[in-house]
Amino acid sequence: MRTVLCRALGASWGRVGFRCTGVAAACLLAVIATAATAGLLLGTVPEMTLAGKPIAEACRGCAPSPKDIIAARLGGSSLPTRTVRDAGWRNLGPDLGAVWAPITIDPGGSGIIYTGSIGGGVRKSTDNGVTWSAVNDGLAARAIYSLAMDAAGPEVVYAGTFSLIEAEPSGVYKSSDGGASWTFLAEGPGIPFCITADPRTSGRIFVGGLGGEILRTLDGGDTWKEVREPEVFGRPVTSIVIDPNNPSRIYASGTTGSIRSTNGGWHWTAMSDLPQVVWALAIDPANTHVLYAATNDNGIWRSSNSGATWRPLGTIAHATFGIMVDPTAHTLYASTSGGVLQSSDGGASWQQTSLSPQTVYTTSIGPGGDLYAGTSTGIALSLNLGNTWTDPDPTLGDSKAFGYAITVDPNAGKNLWVTTLGSTILTSQNRGTTWGAFDEGYSGHEPRKINIDPTNSNRIYLGSFIGGGLFKSVDGGATWERRVFGGADVYVWVPVIDPVSPNIVYAGTNGHGLFKSTNYGDTWADVENVPPVVQGITVDPRDHDVVFIATNEGILRSSDEGATWTSVLDLGPGWSITIVGGNSPVVYATLKRLGVFRSSDGGFTWEEINNGVTNTTMGRAAPVIIASNDAKVLYVGSEGGGGVFKSIDAGDSWFSVNLGLDDTSVFGLARDPKVADRLYASGPHGIWTTTTGGQ
Repeated sequence: MRTVLCRALGASWGRVGFRCTGVAAACLLAVIATAATAGLLLGTVPEMTLAGKPIAEACRGCAPSPKDIIAARLGGSSLPTRTVRDAGWRNLGPDLGAVWAPITIDPGGSGIIYTGSIGGGVRKSTDNGVTWSAVNDGLAARAIYSLAMDAAGPEVVYAGTFSLIEAEPSGVYKSSDGGASWTFLAEGPGIPFCITADPRTSGRIFVGGLGGEILRTLDGGDTWKEVREPEVFGRPVTSIVIDPNNPSRIYASGTTGSIRSTNGGWHWTAMSDLPQVVWALAIDPANTHVLYAATNDNGIWRSSNSGATWRPLGTIAHATFGIMVDPTAHTLYASTSGGVLQSSDGGASWQQTSLSPQTVYTTSIGPGGDLYAGTSTGIALSLNLGNTWTDPDPTLGDSKAFGYAITVDPNAGKNLWVTTLGSTILTSQNRGTTWGAFDEGYSGHEPRKINIDPTNSNRIYLGSFIGGGLFKSVDGGATWERRVFGGADVYVWVPVIDPVSPNIVYAGTNGHGLFKSTNYGDTWADVENVPPVVQGITVDPRDHDVVFIATNEGILRSSDEGATWTSVLDLGPGWSITIVGGNSPVVYATLKRLGVFRSSDGGFTWEEINNGVTNTTMGRAAPVIIASNDAKVLYVGSEGGGGVFKSIDAGDSWFSVNLGLDDTSVFGLARDPKVADRLYASGPHGIWTTTTGGQ
């Protein structure tokens, strides 16, 4: 007894079927008949002959065919990896190691450099960037928002991390051995957006949080003091700088304005001349009374009197995220959505370096004049002041993008759009085979959800976090324009288009409630009497007067296009609402931590339907998906480790479909509009697809 399929078909025998002609077709029938007679489904079959010859000899010419399942039944335990992955989920990448955190270079000239990436954690070079290695032992969260080197030297480093996964605590981590190991400083801010170390005093560290708070430690993170109270979550302190000649003078910027302190951070006053959103501040080391500010949509500003007054410099046509002063060449470098720009005349005029058009978040310069840039796709190095650039750490790109939400073009299922945590906006025009970054004109740091006009794929809307707001594209995502409403830094969770009247667009925000546009998103009006946080919106395609919103207080329903609202499910924060098509009154909803609910009367009353859902922490962009060919077949995603669940009885029961899905924390879930079981899932380790519903 031994297997004969491998001998008969060669190395490809484990494919799920055969295509045979002539005697080979008879071979296949004989194999099937023998296996059926023996009652064998897996393992081995007896040695057989056909026309007096061993089957291995008689069956030459057989070729595998995916249309049959006989090989899987006969040798399922030995199926090649690719066949197994094709049967379930397979990863589409994309490889993307965005660098937000300041590239931290030892000013003493030791050659030690640290970079922090979104997804790849902290990386280190000891030879001025020639070689790199990951230094992540003990670092639970691998999305690095900020880095700082202690005045004691390059062995003491602080990293500010952010994670949307509860098992990976966000906060400040400290290494005292050059990154070989990290310790979590539990008393620090929950989400540290920026970290600054006093260049003259070891252990004196300031941290700016995502809620607008500022904390200070004088003992290297053992104890902390809050020197500025939080404001509103999602309006972070984006930059803190300390005057190297006078450490009592400290400046801080954010998305709600900029402040300064002259007594070490105990008291703060506003720098009111500046625009509201300021991404970064920089001090001229040659004259520390001179400061520069990168102001997102309003270019670079300058103060010559320690921040008392400010004036704008030359025009920059891109969003500006960072500013750096070269202390030796008296050159300014601006990190923008269009690459690195430089000015040699104090900011009166700006020239594009060759690093374009990709988004650059931060720029640093080493003691020898080497210029480093942290970009939406990795790190770049210039040895000639920006004339040419190279990628000094190509393996950083092996980190998978953290896929937040995924959208399939309703008019062309091969076209995918993905928003990423801390990175950029990605698109694929071939179902994920290749990807490209499409963020020209996008001036936010955290894209959220995308919605495409079903009548015109060139018209796309994007919600954004952290100083972003709502963006619109009319050229298929090639370029984006910001639409300001409800405050310049409004956090937009989700834009949704009315499927009946596409000129009507809704936008759900974090802290500002719901907005509505009747002219394709060009102007907006506040929708009254809704909770401040709106995370999901659904318009009934059969009657666009009926609108559902998922809020921080539960699910609300309107029967008059949002003029009035009724709370219909008030068990806690909701993520999404899905309406069954046709004449069905069935509606599904996902709640943030309570799983899936169903209404059988158009959304007025609800029942919990979590039978088989092993983790009820739902994906924030993973609503209930209905198969195109059967309304009883449903899919839903879980962030809490459950992955993707499927139901074949309209939600009465669920089972997991995670074959090949390496990371089971699913943030986004979408389906091809034309193919019932072609799904896409997004999460911390990239984008995944299945053509079999995950089974």
